[in-house]
Amino acid sequence: IMFRISDESYERVTEILEDIGYACDTDDEYEEWEEVARSSFASVLDELDTNQFDMTCAAIKERISEEYAEGNDNYAKGIRTAFSGYLCERRDYLDFYEDYDEPELPDDADENEISEYEEKMEVYNRKKEYSDCVEKWISDIGSISFGEGE
Repeated sequence: IMFRISDESYERVTEILEDIGYACDTDDEYEEWEEVARSSFASVLDELDTNQFDMTCAAIKERISEEYAEGNDNYAKGIRTAFSGYLCERRDYLDFYEDYDEPELPDDADENEISEYEEKMEVYNRKKEYSDCVEKWISDIGSISFGEGE
């Protein structure tokens, strides 16, 4: 499914790549700079809600393909590897710090407990949706292939 990527998402990608450009010498072999580049993703992506995160990831993926198509193999691979590393670190962080236990509603709940449960359920669903989105992009970015020798 292709969805429209917002202009803000493309701007975020530009911001991330500019930041990587300041922090890294991207002409070097990408194995040498991809780890440093991860924090450039974190500084922009960590603040986003699920929808913004999803669109920005899609814009990053698009940019990786464009860079590769233009013959910037090393850069494209570095961006992909850094992005993938960031996503895995993000997942590990969420797994460690977030509570994903589904709230339970007692059978004899009163109105207050019900409304509290609904609020908790909303938070739970939001966290779960975000976490699922991170997982989706880990697998999606992992599936990018650059042809031979990859």
